[in-house]
Amino acid sequence: LENIIYSVVSFNIFIIIYNHSTLLLARGLWESRYNCCQSDLNVAGCCVADCHVTDTAPKSVLETYRETPPPSGPKDERSRKVYAFDCEMVYTAWGTNLARISVVDVNDKLVMDVIVRPQYEVRDCNTRFSGLTIDQIEGAEFDLEQTQKRFFELVNSETILIGHSLESDLKAMRLVHHRVVDTSIVFPHRLGLPYKRALKTIASEILQLIIQEDIDGHDSKEDASTCMRLMLHKVMHN
Repeated sequence: LENIIYSVVSFNIFIIIYNHSTLLLARGLWESRYNCCQSDLNVAGCCVADCHVTDTAPKSVLETYRETPPPSGPKDERSRKVYAFDCEMVYTAWGTNLARISVVDVNDKLVMDVIVRPQYEVRDCNTRFSGLTIDQIEGAEFDLEQTQKRFFELVNSETILIGHSLESDLKAMRLVHHRVVDTSIVFPHRLGLPYKRALKTIASEILQLIIQEDIDGHDSKEDASTCMRLMLHKVMHN
């Protein structure tokens, strides 16, 4: 449903004009307007890029997945912890890569916030959603392996992790973890899977909280905090 138009800029050089959102759905029917800019199908897209991006990743990525470590013993404090986390991704030459992770505890304290250096060449910072610029990414101190190691200082296999559409965040972190609470499942879409409600919609309805309004992009700390607040609200009121 994405609207893509190619325009010649100079000899043998192209730019891509496109809409970043899907068509509007009203009364169960697809309308001929795009949600991002309200334009119809006869108008050129509202975004411009100089290359395509992809979600494809090499098979070698599978070899980098790690299970969260087991408890070091019966007194391992990590086993009793509950955290909410959210990741931001950027597009690289080989699909999406982790670019930021934010983790909050049950008191809404930020216990980890790391900008991550992607493994592959960055093609699109995805700033509209990631909130990250190329300068921030190029200045990142941690690579993925270092980020995982720091994450494991907080988390073991018994830690409860909260998030929204957590499969995306775990894939970004290249982790396998089984004790999860996913707000997209706890607050399901009325049509059921594969449809999911946006975190922004759930936060507005349940918490009367407006999020993701920053014109500079999403804030992973805000999203992680919102997930924690939603689950605390659920526990206290249900």
